[in-house]
Amino acid sequence: MKPTTFVRLTIAAIAALLLALGALALRGLSDFELHNARITTLTFRAGSADLVGTLALPAHAPDAPIALLVHGDGPRDRFADNAMLPLVNRLLDAGIGVFAWDKQGVGHSGGDWLSQSMQDRADETLAAMARVRAAVGPANKIGLLGFSQGGWVIPRVANAARPAFSVIVGGAVNWRRQGAYLTRQQLQATGMQPERIDATLAAERRKNDDIFGRADAPADPRRRPDIAPRRFGFVARNYMEDASQALATMRGPVLAVWGAQDRNVDPADEANAYAHAFAGRAGRRVLVVPGATHGLLRARWFDYQLESDWPRWKTWLFVALGRDAYAPGTLGPIAAWIRSQ
Repeated sequence: MKPTTFVRLTIAAIAALLLALGALALRGLSDFELHNARITTLTFRAGSADLVGTLALPAHAPDAPIALLVHGDGPRDRFADNAMLPLVNRLLDAGIGVFAWDKQGVGHSGGDWLSQSMQDRADETLAAMARVRAAVGPANKIGLLGFSQGGWVIPRVANAARPAFSVIVGGAVNWRRQGAYLTRQQLQATGMQPERIDATLAAERRKNDDIFGRADAPADPRRRPDIAPRRFGFVARNYMEDASQALATMRGPVLAVWGAQDRNVDPADEANAYAHAFAGRAGRRVLVVPGATHGLLRARWFDYQLESDWPRWKTWLFVALGRDAYAPGTLGPIAAWIRSQ
């Protein structure tokens, strides 16, 4: 092969690669805008707070099933600073509508999410279901899609009502057990020896149980000055949360999903706990997806506990990938399962 021919072929290959990468990035970027959807802003009241959200329905499917997004921990607006839009667009493309609202005290919603218990969040979700039903009428099926902390909310909702479907992603049964797993992962990342980790976790459990777990005395924030007062109150309200009983008596079909490389929730233990709670009940499915994170992203690229841990280039990668940032075997099966209910 002549040198000039080799150079031309190399340039052509590089150009083709750059074009392919550019096309992929443009496709990913398009996932961060709602498209092919009818958009409506809805307001509703929960307790003393007025909340605001967005209802997105597939443009040509007025009777589409609708999934209410139940957020995890933290001050999240309706689409989590647009990070949820690739998932929302994937659902819309599958003929599934979505309603998501700003958590209390975030975006356009009043109130304070740190003042809420899981029962408060469940009551809020029931109010959201009623508002969506009033907006769309009787034809649409209305169900739930919750992430992480939403796994303590959805079982309560599905005991008070019968959602058309409930999807729980990265849920934990017991608040204390989940906290211990998260801390264990953090300590392991520092290189601490296993026996020291065990001792540290045992000491922390005793201390926290004495502060937050006593029925005979209110939790005293002075005993945990490392926790901001409002966050301390949130932990105190929810420290004893355990979904075992509520899971066993949920109404309607349920899909529970974990990423096998979840660093926030123990996927094997929680999947077993859910399977035990679901034993003998029809319409229950438990799924652990290989190569997926707590939020079902590709662990190969997004193996972190928090988005705030990502280096900046991982954020750019997530934006470039859009829905393709999610691990294979996650969004497709979830959408298909919802459609089958």
